[in-house]
Amino acid sequence: MREETRAMSAGAPFRRILVAVDGSDVSMRAMAHAVRMAKEEGSELYVVHVVPSPPFEYQGEVADYFDQARASAARWMKSVESEAAKRSLAVRTEIIVGASSVVDTIVGYADAISCELIVTGTRGRTPSAHVLVGSVAIGLVQAATCPVLVVR
Repeated sequence: MREETRAMSAGAPFRRILVAVDGSDVSMRAMAHAVRMAKEEGSELYVVHVVPSPPFEYQGEVADYFDQARASAARWMKSVESEAAKRSLAVRTEIIVGASSVVDTIVGYADAISCELIVTGTRGRTPSAHVLVGSVAIGLVQAATCPVLVVR
């Protein structure tokens, strides 16, 4: 995988790398990969987590849903910052709450920061463990205006 990544970035390095995380093991592997790439290439690293609006059938208080999602994301975002700090790499983290579309929100964020590479995991916190590539990863590959690296 490392040689493939180097081949992708042969020539000019990626100036801005965005990694989309959801706290799952595979997204944290994607984050670690993005940290290594950013350090090797001297890139700016952005990490984003998108909390979607609760499903229609959600029975609880919406404010509680968002508070719990923020608190959970803040806990594992600390590990993102720690991983970057180990490599003396500055990282910008963002938790975006209440998105109607996770894919559109990530793509919009990537466009807003002039991202040159999006890194994501194959699948995240979905109930279907047999799915090899999740809907967010597929959506990013289809919708992003920059290259997308999917890590498994």
